[in-house]
Amino acid sequence: MKKYTLIFILLITAVFNAAGCRFTVREIGFSILSQDIYTLAVIDEKADANDSFWKQFHNRNRDCNLRLEILNPVHDAEHPVVKNAKQHGIKFPATVLIAPDNRLYLFEGNNILKIYSEILESKLGLKMGTLFPDIFAVAFFVEGKDARKNKTALIHINKNCADIENLMPNMPKIIKNGPVVIPVSTGDFKSEKLLLWSLGIEKVPEEPLAFILYGRGRIIGEALGFKQITEGGVYKYLSMIGADCECGLDRKWMLGHQIPLLWNMDSRQHLTKLVGFDVDNPMILAEMSRILAKETTAGATGSVAFAPETIDLDKTFGNQSSGSNSTSTQQPENEPGKALIYSMIALFLIVSLVGVFILFRKKN
Repeated sequence: MKKYTLIFILLITAVFNAAGCRFTVREIGFSILSQDIYTLAVIDEKADANDSFWKQFHNRNRDCNLRLEILNPVHDAEHPVVKNAKQHGIKFPATVLIAPDNRLYLFEGNNILKIYSEILESKLGLKMGTLFPDIFAVAFFVEGKDARKNKTALIHINKNCADIENLMPNMPKIIKNGPVVIPVSTGDFKSEKLLLWSLGIEKVPEEPLAFILYGRGRIIGEALGFKQITEGGVYKYLSMIGADCECGLDRKWMLGHQIPLLWNMDSRQHLTKLVGFDVDNPMILAEMSRILAKETTAGATGSVAFAPETIDLDKTFGNQSSGSNSTSTQQPENEPGKALIYSMIALFLIVSLVGVFILFRKKN
């Protein structure tokens, strides 16, 4: 009888494993898969990479996406960073920050501790780093020059965040706190210049912009302009974050561009307690990578729905073109909901068959 009980348990486990993905898009966003690395390069003939100061600095940044390189402009003349700096007309010694897309930021002076603070310890950067493990996502709102559009855009962003919070109980996994709106006023541009630079913003934009950040400082999709904000783009991006990892969302959307973010062991342990597993564990990373290796195609126009309510996002936001030439696009059905129904039917049949089998054995 023990053998049949074990078979029964294994069958049930297989059914429930097939019913849905173990991870959500948000949880995968905390992983180090496809991590964006920012390089802080000190280009100076007098700097010694073996100096204890630089080693301490390196160890301090071990768990975040900022790396330190000590380069000699003569001996390392062919190094890509040195060549890039020369092409920009930079004179040495110099300290520069290189973004993942090879953009370069030159610092005034070479006070490394002050520079470190500017990159990772800005007021809003620290705030987001503290919030990410506990909240659904951040709607990072950058004000533009038009005050009227700023006000309108912020109203839409707040409404979209509230709508997502109302929908969160129907998502694959419950998250205690909903999205948080973090505005950047024109007066904050100086103190947050490096955070904004990492987003590709170097001056106050003409119109407001919004970025949806989640996980370990990842951006889902692209910057949302005023028109996209007023058409529900914030809601659409946020809904993707709440979906399971097999929702059909393209890998490049799940593992989007990252901002420089202070992330230490305390942050990692706190997140582990909240989600129930260590996102940096090699076995977890291998499982996530296997899931993401599957072909996925959904991008900005992808539709994400949560049982029991089916949501047609394109219809909700009126994104279909108007006029006689416009055609309607049939949205995919709620596959997670169907999978759950099929799984329950399969489970019922398995239980029935096992019950009949045990009864037959007893009679014999």
